[in-house]
Amino acid sequence: MHAKISVGMTIAVLATTAAFAQTATKYGEEGGWEILIKDDMGPGCLVTRSNPDGATQVQMGIDTRQAPKGYLAIYTKADAKAKAGEKLSVTFEVDGQEFSGQATGQQVGEYHGAYVWVNNPEFIYDLAKKKTLRITVPGRDPLVLNLAGTNKAFEKLRECQAAQS
Repeated sequence: MHAKISVGMTIAVLATTAAFAQTATKYGEEGGWEILIKDDMGPGCLVTRSNPDGATQVQMGIDTRQAPKGYLAIYTKADAKAKAGEKLSVTFEVDGQEFSGQATGQQVGEYHGAYVWVNNPEFIYDLAKKKTLRITVPGRDPLVLNLAGTNKAFEKLRECQAAQS
């Protein structure tokens, strides 16, 4: 099955934890994920985790400025081959189910990467129940994220978001 993720064209200021520490408030930690509140996202909450080497970071969160929507962002210190503002076709494979969307390249400090809007925030919450997320951009090596054990972090994300209402 192949589904399409609806992507908003609004440019969001998403950044790595270190780069936006001044604009995000720590809500807590759970299962190796940090849970943050971004006031400029509605306020919205996000979970973020860096690989042990600190070279790659993943963020997943909720933006409630208008109708709630989710986003997924991945950043690396390596050359991500994505220029700021560049539109990239992306395929997400979640435990074998494929979704497609359009990501927007972004550079924040020494990190390079991209983010994608998801029209249904439940997609973000549902990732907690999955085992693997594989992200592929044509012409680039796929990135595989192990999602095992993320359920408690996503429960805390949902709690954080409910506390902002």
